[in-house]
Amino acid sequence: MQLRDLSQYIEIDVDEALEERFMDSEELYARFLKKLEAANDLAVVEGFVAQQNWPEALRKAHNLKGVCGSLGLTKLQAQLAALVKLLRSGGFTAEQVAGQLNYIRPEWERTLDCIRRLDA
Repeated sequence: MQLRDLSQYIEIDVDEALEERFMDSEELYARFLKKLEAANDLAVVEGFVAQQNWPEALRKAHNLKGVCGSLGLTKLQAQLAALVKLLRSGGFTAEQVAGQLNYIRPEWERTLDCIRRLDA
C-alpha cells in the first residue's frame, strides 16, 4: 500500500502532515508511522488503566493524542482527546475509562494494520 492510499481506509490527513511536519518527505513520514506501530502505546495506556494509575494513564494518553495529531491521524486524535478529557474530569469511573478504550481499540487496530501494509 502507498502512503496516500491510507485515507481510503482510515481518517488521516496525509497532505497536512507531510507539508506541516515532515518536510514533504514521504519516507520520513512513513518511518514515523511505523514507529507508532512498533511502540503500540495504546497498550501502555491500557496497562496504566488496568492498574488504575490515573496520572500515568492521563500522561500517556495525552502524549499519544499529540503523536496522532502530528501524524495526521484525525479520528484517533479525536478519540484520544475524548479519553484525555474524561481522565482530566476527575469524576470518572474505571468502567467509563475502559469503555472509552474499547471505543478507541478498533480504530487503533485498523490504523496499525494499514501501517503494517505500507510499502517500505
